[in-house]
Amino acid sequence: MKAQLYAQIEASRVPLTARQLSEENQCPLEAVQAALDALAGEGRIASTRKGGWAVPETIGLTAARVAFQRNGTPMAQPVGGGASLKLEYGGAERCMPEDLVLVRPLGEHCQLNAILRRGRERFAAYVRIERKPSRTVGKRHPEIKAVASAIPCDVRIPYDVVLTGNLDALENDRIALLSIDRYPQASRPIYASVLRILGDEESLPALMRAVAEDQGFATEPAGAVLEESEAMPDSVQPQDVAGREDLRALLTFTIDGATAKDFDDAVSIERTEKGWRLGVHIADVSHYVRPGTAIDRDALARGTSLYLPGLTVPMLPECLSNNLCSLMPNVDRLALSLFMDIEQGRIVDHRLVESVIHSHARLTYEAANRYFEGGETDIPEAVGAALTDMRALSHVLRGKRAARGAIDFEIDEPEFVLDETGQPEDILLVPRGEAERIIEDFMLAANETVAALARNTELPFVYRVHEDPDPDRLRSLEALLGSLDLYTHIGPTPHPGVLQGVLEQVKDHPARDVIRHSLLRALKKARYCERPLGHYAMALKDYCHFTSPIRRYPDLTVHRMLKLLTEGRMAEAARWQGRMADIASDTSLRESAAVSAERQADGIMMAAWMSRHLGEAFDGVVSSVTSWGLYVALSNGAEGLVHISQLDDYFEYDADRSRLIGAATGITFRLGDRVRVRAARVSVPLGEINFDLLF
Repeated sequence: MKAQLYAQIEASRVPLTARQLSEENQCPLEAVQAALDALAGEGRIASTRKGGWAVPETIGLTAARVAFQRNGTPMAQPVGGGASLKLEYGGAERCMPEDLVLVRPLGEHCQLNAILRRGRERFAAYVRIERKPSRTVGKRHPEIKAVASAIPCDVRIPYDVVLTGNLDALENDRIALLSIDRYPQASRPIYASVLRILGDEESLPALMRAVAEDQGFATEPAGAVLEESEAMPDSVQPQDVAGREDLRALLTFTIDGATAKDFDDAVSIERTEKGWRLGVHIADVSHYVRPGTAIDRDALARGTSLYLPGLTVPMLPECLSNNLCSLMPNVDRLALSLFMDIEQGRIVDHRLVESVIHSHARLTYEAANRYFEGGETDIPEAVGAALTDMRALSHVLRGKRAARGAIDFEIDEPEFVLDETGQPEDILLVPRGEAERIIEDFMLAANETVAALARNTELPFVYRVHEDPDPDRLRSLEALLGSLDLYTHIGPTPHPGVLQGVLEQVKDHPARDVIRHSLLRALKKARYCERPLGHYAMALKDYCHFTSPIRRYPDLTVHRMLKLLTEGRMAEAARWQGRMADIASDTSLRESAAVSAERQADGIMMAAWMSRHLGEAFDGVVSSVTSWGLYVALSNGAEGLVHISQLDDYFEYDADRSRLIGAATGITFRLGDRVRVRAARVSVPLGEINFDLLF
């Protein structure tokens, strides 16, 4: 009903009342009102003073998410895209990060109209206890009372916090998870009570838990989830196998990182007369996680698993993610198996079945890469032969992808080597090897195939979309390249192959990594959507996420829809159509939260590593130039600021060419410059590193 009502309100030139919509749709007024309230809570419609409902834009309002700059300035980010606006308050109410609000745009500013939905109900904070004598008249020995306040771990929360409830057990220098009792107002702090203690404020594991909790990833499962988990079987039951295609004799195996515990995908390969038959077998999570259960509701609220250094917060309970749904070797597991017949890099036929498999080996990327390099491994001969075929097919698929102009960023992610206390001993940038590329190529092929199947059958679905880049950002990218003497015409609507050409052009440039990140920022963010809008960076018409239902809720939704399709239950599938937009929107937000948490956690770990190297000198590359100084990236990915006050000259900022120019010396700093710096200061909780420039 929500989708239908929204379409009517969006198409109407005048606001519509609940009664009008009830009569027009012949639906009970109570049901219509409930749907309207839900739409309003999502910021998709707004009420007028006369009781009508309209799309916010038609009455001069915009739905937005609230974000805060580090100086405490609130910003409104329009839900539909566009530039952020400085948020001004007209009344006493104050916003929190991630609040969904309605604002009235006023040029580059906007005024708060209404807070539709709070972005968070709890947050992590540093506890501060001060014990003071109470002023009690007539008592010779005044009672000592504890006055408790807290400092939010998230610097984006710019409010004082007063702790309420029983404070007897609280101690200083602890990180606590707080529940908000009263939200802030103009002359009132946040009032909050303690849910539980996360650890000491000097503890990096406690800081990781704080980062997770601040972004809405509960580090302890709810009671209802635990109850349902305890009722799960320990292994595949005979009745679960009934009606499935038996693939237990087919040679299948997994290839994952050495520390992985949840194995979503297994692969198989067979030679055909004209090419290969590739099998991609994905854990059938949907068999165990039923819609509407506590586990399902919790998984949707999380949206994704979260992976922080030393801390994994799974989307699903460990009895599923690490056992029953994990495609471990030498045990039977339920799967959704996709077979693709591939000739000269083109998928000419496919078959999707519900199956039972029996993985024959658990390979690590490291072992598979050693095998390809001719090193010592314990990989069985049959598995090795399959790997050889897989490498050949992977090269064909990769060549096909390159030919269509897909963008390959090749950005290495940092990996932290932690000691037994969670402290980082080293930071590694591990490049992708042949094994990683093989799995990536196969998963991309599977995702494209099932997305095309969904579009062709008009199946309610969650697609992974990546829209065309914004022309203004591309012009900025062109200007950046020009400032580095790389004069490349990109244009306002380039084919993705043009941007891949830029990456090829700069692969040996000293500012290569800076340019890669700048190009990535010039593109729009990929997101989930109920409509097949295509994927720009991959140069694909059809794409989705199908291969990781253990750790991503959109994949679980995709599995549910595909199973309804293969079982011929399209009427039941059609009833899901109205939910797809909500699932896509909600999980896109959760993905953004996970990315923010991972970025924040990486910054904390890098600062912690640097705290052990204060005073030491490093070679680095200027990764960003701002009016307040230079950001310098080291070879291991750590990045810090050389503040402009630390430079020996008065430097002027040239924003057009992203450079600083010394007024007296003429010395110029720009992106990609190689410099030598000394680690001067760090703030581990804030994830900040400060360098002094040596030369």
